Amino acid sequence: MLQNLYDTLMKYFLNFYSPKKPRFKPKTGGRRLTVFMLATSLMMSGCGISQLKEREALLNSQQQQLAKQQHALTVKEQQLSDLETSLEQKANRLEVLKKDLRKNYDSNPNIYSSSLPIVIGAVEPVMISPPDLILPARIDTGATTSSLNALDMVEFERDGKPHIRFNIVNPETGEKVSITRRIIDRVQIKSHKGGLQTRPVVKIRMRLGDIDQRIRVTLTDRSKFEFQVLIGRNFLRDFAIVDVSQTFSTQPVIDTSE
Repeated sequence: MLQNLYDTLMKYFLNFYSPKKPRFKPKTGGRRLTVFMLATSLMMSGCGISQLKEREALLNSQQQQLAKQQHALTVKEQQLSDLETSLEQKANRLEVLKKDLRKNYDSNPNIYSSSLPIVIGAVEPVMISPPDLILPARIDTGATTSSLNALDMVEFERDGKPHIRFNIVNPETGEKVSITRRIIDRVQIKSHKGGLQTRPVVKIRMRLGDIDQRIRVTLTDRSKFEFQVLIGRNFLRDFAIVDVSQTFSTQPVIDTSE
């Protein structure tokens, strides 16, 4: 609006100084003088109009920034609300799990009697059942699966399912002890020479201290190694902590009620 007024007065000002027209007329001299004074005043205040436009542009920019900040704040508030809702749901779920755990414990507390991990050494005695033979075992936290020495392996079928018969050595007498198990899987293990070796996998019951588990075990000829049994993470996980400075710190616990 100010710009339109300014442009109109400038036209009057230019007409006032136009050489083609007389500068003063008796009847309109006072009006032209007034126009002249107004135009001169507006010309002198032109910089004020420019500053007003700059301030208006700055205000618009600040308003836009404020709108963006308000939008970002709204998004953050929504995210916080979602996190609070999720946290509340997880807290409720945790309470339900605690109640279920307490109920299970009250009904059968013996299940949790040995829930804390035991500390074992780098070498521990392990009982293989059957034939209930105790062998020294190397504890290897770097191995995913446990391994057992298997000599004279012979595979055969029984009831249409693959089985294997193999021997282990009794460390006290040096005699071979025969064991038969069903083959449940076959895995490829990278050998020390860099090649791949296919090994049969069977289920073996092992006891180390008060840990008693029936786990997957790969069979291989370990006659060149010092220990016939290698215990990996599939036996140790959640049950044992290894202190490599110790050896033979446990004895297999046998449940006499069996």
